[in-house]
Amino acid sequence: MKTPSLTIKELFRLAFSAPLVWLSEAANEHPHLNWVVTSVDEAQPGDILLLSSVSNAARTLTRARELGSAAVIFLGDESPSEKVLPEGLTVVAMPGQNNAQTVQRLLLTALIDQRVALVEQGVRIHVQLSQIEAEGQGIAGLVNAMAQISGRGVVVQDKRLSIPAHQAPSGLKHSWNKILASLTSLESLPESLRDRKLAALHAVTVEQELAEGFSRLVAPITVGGMARGYLSLVGATGELDALDSIVVEQGALVCAVEMSRTKAVREAEKRLKGDLLNALLQENLSPQDAQLWAQNMGLDLSEAHVAMRFAWLGAASPSRRRLETLISGEVTRLGLKVIVNPLGSEIVCFCQVPRGLPQPEVALQFAQAVLEQAGREYTDTRVLCGLGTPSNDITEWRSSFRQAGQALELSRRFREPKPLFFPDLSVYRLLIQLENSPELIAFQEEMLGALLASEGARELIHTLQVYFEHNGNLSQAAEALFVHRNTLIYRMDRIAALTGTALDDPEIRLAMQLALHIFRMMEKTGA
Repeated sequence: MKTPSLTIKELFRLAFSAPLVWLSEAANEHPHLNWVVTSVDEAQPGDILLLSSVSNAARTLTRARELGSAAVIFLGDESPSEKVLPEGLTVVAMPGQNNAQTVQRLLLTALIDQRVALVEQGVRIHVQLSQIEAEGQGIAGLVNAMAQISGRGVVVQDKRLSIPAHQAPSGLKHSWNKILASLTSLESLPESLRDRKLAALHAVTVEQELAEGFSRLVAPITVGGMARGYLSLVGATGELDALDSIVVEQGALVCAVEMSRTKAVREAEKRLKGDLLNALLQENLSPQDAQLWAQNMGLDLSEAHVAMRFAWLGAASPSRRRLETLISGEVTRLGLKVIVNPLGSEIVCFCQVPRGLPQPEVALQFAQAVLEQAGREYTDTRVLCGLGTPSNDITEWRSSFRQAGQALELSRRFREPKPLFFPDLSVYRLLIQLENSPELIAFQEEMLGALLASEGARELIHTLQVYFEHNGNLSQAAEALFVHRNTLIYRMDRIAALTGTALDDPEIRLAMQLALHIFRMMEKTGA
């Protein structure tokens, strides 16, 4: 980041928060800057002339150029005609500013003491951004203001480096998509900012070179002792200056306030929705009260909702809070309408989906996205998910919740790598209801007991499963088992002899397949 050399443009950037209107520019970018005057009769070489009226603009501008003025600033909403602008003189306008004394003081402060000017500019920028935040314009409004103040590209990222808001000046628009794409991996951050706790502890602005001749100033957005996001100003390499550093510094502070406020509102909404969900599941609300509460929270009850239950696989896993954060991040990224609520070791969600579809694709894609993101962030474990049947009425949510729990339990037993949708569970939907029944265990023993007690039982059970998976086609089953067809025939004959059954009997085939399903389910529980 270079030190301001006080060209005309840099002086104006240092002195003013609001953008100027450039009417004409002199060829010399580095004139000798002397003083700031309010009358052409006082002007000397290198002076900046402030004018509050466009009367006699042609004569005044010509005289200012003859006297060697560095620039002329017209205050107020009127600007001189292009016809009267002389060559070789920088002329700008400041719409909305009529106080010549204020402008003169700002310029003189920047000319005499750049450090003081930077401090004052920082205060003005902070006040301006704080006002935008107080008005509820959000991160997008802050990004727009910082882009106008700095004239640079501005990017706000969350802790996962997703980009909720950004803005590019005209000079960067042709490269902007490439720049944004280059900032979305952890490796794209300066090394000192990759640890979010350390980044918050030091909270420094870092200059980083990007590809294709660009650089950025990046600072952590710190909330509660943790970097909750990052703010970047992007420009051509060598152009970023002290004012840009001030914008990043003050912008990160105000963005932190906005993120804190947004998080507090989100947490309050989540608690209310959680209270509703708990009341529904415990049947503490009448259908009419439930509908009124849901509508007041902005839920669209004309659409269907799917219960989803997430949990870590295994006891030695990350915390429930981390799972909730991961799920909430995907909800935000995908822009879904989802109630997220912790319950025991699980995270329960109700996801809004379109009515009338055979499968809730929106919810299934959301669940898969959560599982994939968990796999990227936590390589030593994974997340499981069960989904219930879509509910067209809020009174059906409890049933969908129970179904999601059954699907999650089977997902846990089978260590299923994909989300399990309750209607896809086939016969397991019945078996899980009867798993503690002595009759179920007796049925399995009757059909498979001799086979399970024999030598090589595991191989024979697997052979039988593959045989049924291929609808009794010996050639396909042998290929799937990587054995010769005659080997498979030998095994099937042995199975028939051990079980005393004839698999060409449809009733026996059905009973045997059912016994295999019982065995698979019971095996996972250790029964």
